[in-house]
Amino acid sequence: MDDYWLWVLLAVTAGVIANSGIILQKKAVNEIPTKAKEKRFFRSLVRNPVWLLGIILGMFAPVALVIGANMYIGPALVPGLMNSGLIVLAVGSVRINKERLRTWDYFGIVLMIAAIFFLGLSQLSINMVNFDYSAQWFLINSTLFTMFLFAMWAILFAIQKKNQKNRAVLLIFAAGFMLVMINFWIAPLSGTILKVLQGTATSSEWMFFTLACILTPLGNVFAVANQQTAYKYGQASTLNTLQQLPTQVTPAFIYLFVFGLTPPFVYSLPLLFLGIALVLMSSYLLAIRKVQIDKIK
Repeated sequence: MDDYWLWVLLAVTAGVIANSGIILQKKAVNEIPTKAKEKRFFRSLVRNPVWLLGIILGMFAPVALVIGANMYIGPALVPGLMNSGLIVLAVGSVRINKERLRTWDYFGIVLMIAAIFFLGLSQLSINMVNFDYSAQWFLINSTLFTMFLFAMWAILFAIQKKNQKNRAVLLIFAAGFMLVMINFWIAPLSGTILKVLQGTATSSEWMFFTLACILTPLGNVFAVANQQTAYKYGQASTLNTLQQLPTQVTPAFIYLFVFGLTPPFVYSLPLLFLGIALVLMSSYLLAIRKVQIDKIK
């Protein structure tokens, strides 16, 4: 139990660190004079210690924490817990734009803190290190689930080409399903990577490790491309919230049907659903602050 709460805390910390890095990067970009942006933009950045620290925090520092959290608490909880970084984005956006936190910002922050609390209490953890990757049922379930995600992406991507009116929404949901795939496959990647590096991995563990190394970057390419295209056709604050729907709703499905696990307590699933609902509500309230940060390029 002590280890469980430690990894819950570290998953939250990973989200905070990653988004703190984004804030530092945006702050550095925002402070470059207009003339410098036109003539020597990148040179100004690489000489800026704030920007370099932001890159380290945003891209490299959280990796070990994300892998560790996925090793010991798994894909049912990590996506929701890492959303805690939205609090940092909200506060950072206000500071950079020299504004004040408003009522809905405070309410969104309180909801996110409550969401983290309830997600932690659900205790729907999956230990990916000790998981049996040779189980045939898991290979079948994970294959069918991945095929389902790709099918949903393909259907939404095909429909958006002929449906100009709802193109942004369809694209953002397509991106969301790719993010679900990334969140799912990071778990077996985390659970097998040490065994692969130590040379003790079985053939099944090697197979899941290899698939994860292929599918996670592939999903990221599709997700980013669809997300950026969606922003051209719709309001970013609304789209950011809609994207959270598949990424936050599917963890319960993954726990119950892909991994075939039984909740440890009667109250586990209700607390998970409550935590997910609060994450979605908080994401909606803090979405405009995230957009303000994203606009700093």
